[in-house]
Amino acid sequence: MTPRRDALAIALAVVTLLGLFARVPSIAEPLGIDQGLLSSVAKQLSRGQTLYRDVWDQKPPGLYFAYLTAFDVFGWHASSVAWMDILATAMTTLLLFSIVRRLGTRSMAALAAALYSALTIPSWLYRHGGFLERMVAETFIVIWIALAAWCAIQYVRRSSLVAAAAVGFWVGIAAIFKPNAAIYGPALVLWMALYGRHTRERFAAAAIVAGLCSLIVPAVTMGWLWRLGVLPEARVALIDFNRAYVATGFSATGYALEFSKAVWLRMKTDPLWAAGAVGSVLALWDLLRTRRLDPLPALAIAWGGAAALVVVANGARLFNTYFIQTFAPLAILAAWTLAGAARQSLVHKAVATAAFALAVWLIVRHQYVPTVYQFARADVEQLRGRGDRAAYLDGFGGYANDRGYSARANEELFAYVQARTSHDDLIYQFGINAAGVYFATDRLTAHRFMRVNEFVQSDFPDPRFQLPAVTAELAARRPVYLIFEKLHSPTPLGQAVDRLAQQPDVLRLLDGYRLETRIEDFTVYRRVDGKK
Repeated sequence: MTPRRDALAIALAVVTLLGLFARVPSIAEPLGIDQGLLSSVAKQLSRGQTLYRDVWDQKPPGLYFAYLTAFDVFGWHASSVAWMDILATAMTTLLLFSIVRRLGTRSMAALAAALYSALTIPSWLYRHGGFLERMVAETFIVIWIALAAWCAIQYVRRSSLVAAAAVGFWVGIAAIFKPNAAIYGPALVLWMALYGRHTRERFAAAAIVAGLCSLIVPAVTMGWLWRLGVLPEARVALIDFNRAYVATGFSATGYALEFSKAVWLRMKTDPLWAAGAVGSVLALWDLLRTRRLDPLPALAIAWGGAAALVVVANGARLFNTYFIQTFAPLAILAAWTLAGAARQSLVHKAVATAAFALAVWLIVRHQYVPTVYQFARADVEQLRGRGDRAAYLDGFGGYANDRGYSARANEELFAYVQARTSHDDLIYQFGINAAGVYFATDRLTAHRFMRVNEFVQSDFPDPRFQLPAVTAELAARRPVYLIFEKLHSPTPLGQAVDRLAQQPDVLRLLDGYRLETRIEDFTVYRRVDGKK
């Protein structure tokens, strides 16, 4: 390597490491809404409760296995969620380097790793430091699909049936985090068909092997659920309820418009999306001009196209977390565009220069460095025991501002309940944002539904998913505390949740309780012992 290339390699390595190290202070941050729920489910499972029967959520088991692993490795602390998220990013970064290195140059690989590490820092991408978007199913799906893509490359190079089997195996693992991740399988197999050196019979065998191996982990998971005796409950959660959830509020025309807006917003504000989009257009130009496309951009397009379909399969809601899966293929396309300019046509060089200028402009315009530094500094101060804790937590949702979620209010509620209950006491919260109360207090939930959106304003026909059934079970179990949360949301669900304490079924339940305190948007009732 020349001194110039050595300097570039060192610079890119430094950027990659800085992108990873900049995430470390986030271990000081509180759990987000989904992370609190997932941590509470993991805590309940660790205490002998059974998934889908004693503690319910609509997600497949893979995510709970990941959370249990994180807490086993790092301890039962909120920081463990951030540590696992950081580790997942590091693994994805390393896999991207390996993938691009096998199909491109070392400089392309180093650039892809640097782009992914630096430009996917949550505090830069999202509001409130990105604490809501960490350690979700998509975080892990990216790892499994990156492993599948790496194995697909091995198949293309050697026509190995073992590599084809591994492709299916990793896609199967991704599917137990979200079933729609199975969409990646056909996309990768199509890429293998186009770029592999094989006979028709050899590829047919590889496709069959990949398909069969993709069923291994889901089949083992189903067997585990059957052994626990909860397979019928799992079917309701993973198929019936999710089908109703995905269909709610969905219209093809409306969704197409909202999806287009979401993509355009990212293309005009996110440098990785902008450079990746330019790269996809450039790849299409090369295909039209030469009737061929290099394997690397083709893999990125297959991967990214499948990611887009997975986002669509999630239903009408376009949460930020759904788009996490697009960053890896976008980083590959961006690296191919920028690092490959030196050996390509004049058009490629001009487009790459324009993409680089656009990305830099977006980074500067949206204050990348000040934003990352601001959140990292605040987190470091908390880790060092400095600064006002209440003021720090106010950065995650505010306090007493009639806006719903408040990390400060959650922390006050958790401390209050933990101090006034014992380890085996049952509690229950009627809300959405404070489902982490079971994790933070290490208390058992009195009902398997840990968030009210499962049974309030629910059109799901199962009578167990209705308010009267829930209050009847709570009346039988009589938890020490009942906690009502005010969401301050104008939606029908939000208004229904805010009025829960006035519902006849709930009023009958509260007949055995007394109002004990109010903590910001939480109203806390304590059981009156001796009263039936």
